Amino acid sequence: MPLRSPWLFGLLAIFPIPVLLFSAHFPAWAPVAALLWLGALAVLRSLASKRWLSHTPADLILLALLLLLPLGLWASADRTVTLPRTYALIADMALFYAISAQSENRAFRWAGWLTLAAGLILMIATIPGTHFYPGQKLPFVDRSLYDYLPTGLRLPGDKNGFNPNMTGGLLALFLPPALALSIRAENWMQRLLAIFTFLALSIALLLTQSRGAILGATVALVIVSGVMSKPLRWLWWAGGLLTLGIMAVKGETILQAFMSSNVSSNGVHSMAQRTELWGRAIYAGMDFPFTGIGLGQFPDTVQLLYPTFQITLTADVPHAHNLYLQTLAEMGYPGLVVILAFLLILLFALIRRIRRAQSGMDTLAIGLLGSLTALLVHGIVDVPTYSPLSAIVIWGMFGLMMAVGMAGDRPLPAEAAHHD
Repeated sequence: MPLRSPWLFGLLAIFPIPVLLFSAHFPAWAPVAALLWLGALAVLRSLASKRWLSHTPADLILLALLLLLPLGLWASADRTVTLPRTYALIADMALFYAISAQSENRAFRWAGWLTLAAGLILMIATIPGTHFYPGQKLPFVDRSLYDYLPTGLRLPGDKNGFNPNMTGGLLALFLPPALALSIRAENWMQRLLAIFTFLALSIALLLTQSRGAILGATVALVIVSGVMSKPLRWLWWAGGLLTLGIMAVKGETILQAFMSSNVSSNGVHSMAQRTELWGRAIYAGMDFPFTGIGLGQFPDTVQLLYPTFQITLTADVPHAHNLYLQTLAEMGYPGLVVILAFLLILLFALIRRIRRAQSGMDTLAIGLLGSLTALLVHGIVDVPTYSPLSAIVIWGMFGLMMAVGMAGDRPLPAEAAHHD
């Protein structure tokens, strides 16, 4: 059957994603039609492959996530906000399956090249649309550099420009694969492209001055280089122990200095402000433990039920500035457990691929392990997935992680082999 072809299934799964991602710009019937399309596609794909809940190791977890979405809609105080975000999350999952299915595609051997190209394209697409802060977070970044950057790009859903933390969080995902492929490339051409990508993304990441993204990328690069080099591994272990000792003595002072800034009074920049928001998210999780408050409901809920003291009423506070507490507040404890389980499955899939090293994907798997690390660390102080535009990229990376983790596990379908 044609739907056994990975590339055809991926194409058909991607087709309705724009409707779901930008549902506010389409008639009300269009997202419903897109959902029906995806449901029919899932059934036909399962019939063609004779697999229902074994397309990926995360199928049961993602099914549980889907079943939780109606609860969030029911609990939401404003469904006009929650419904578009629900559609966007379904679009994220559709992209995840479209990309993860390519593990059975013969062309997947080009995944490393495509990842490097995607990182450069993302940088070119986001930097001109980023609304950089007028103040200074990092003293070593010359403010005059921003006068030379192209500006003015706007996409649906981000009329005011991309948040620098969003841009930084996305760029940080592509740095670790670039480093891994710089160290262990397929050939000299890929190494040159990987080195160029790594340098370009590093400069762009510093320009965003996103401290959480830079911290996440730093930890990720340490892990990638440590996994790929035994001498560095011991050096990083020693450095890690030293860092833990310093943090045990001066941790609070260092965090205050790292997170404090006078960038703007209309935002959340200090550690005190973030910890206050974290407390509000915990309160919401305790008051709505089974349903959460609904996707996108955090700002209004905090203002109504849990007023802040460190943050002004006019401040732009779209989320809890912590990925895990944001999930707890919006989806309750069931949602938090499901998301954490999904991330663990991705982690185990990548580690398994790295240990087996049978499909030629081990280098990319190491890089993607760094990408997942960057996201998890950045998620401690921010919510990289809050914007639907950034979330779709992150879920695409999730799909790539799963595809790399599954690469070589199943024989290529005859149909796919014929088309490729």
